[in-house]
Amino acid sequence: MNVISFDELQRQFPEGFCQHLSMFGALSEESLNFLLQQGNLLAVQVGDELFRVGDNSDKFYVIISGAVRFYQQRDHDGERVPLRLYMAGEQIGFVGMIGLHERRGDAVIETEGYLLEISSALFHQLCEQYPEMFMIFLINITREMSREISHLDQMYADKH
Repeated sequence: MNVISFDELQRQFPEGFCQHLSMFGALSEESLNFLLQQGNLLAVQVGDELFRVGDNSDKFYVIISGAVRFYQQRDHDGERVPLRLYMAGEQIGFVGMIGLHERRGDAVIETEGYLLEISSALFHQLCEQYPEMFMIFLINITREMSREISHLDQMYADKH
């Protein structure tokens, strides 16, 4: 995992690319650039670990490109089970951050790409500096979490 600059990210993608990602939908260019410039932009490779069970949940990630696989360990046999593949435009790790609990699974890069790491401090700064855009960002996050809950409900129903 390597930290890259905002300029480097801009060279990798066409103008306006990030604004078309679902997590950034309807954000102003100014507020999106604030996040991209103030957050940590990461170039990630297959096998890189974003976080592991028990890690602190003081940040979350928006996938700009690539994919991240999330695993949880089963209690009865300790096997690590893949639960979800997160794709470009989605976030991973927000639930732990907002819930103030340690990571409850492992997140591993499945396909190389780029991520935006948003710390809890940056999330708070967005709220203070761009309150209207913060509300839109929360709606985007909530919409994705709703889809995730529906997906997990279906997985559970399929098992029973």
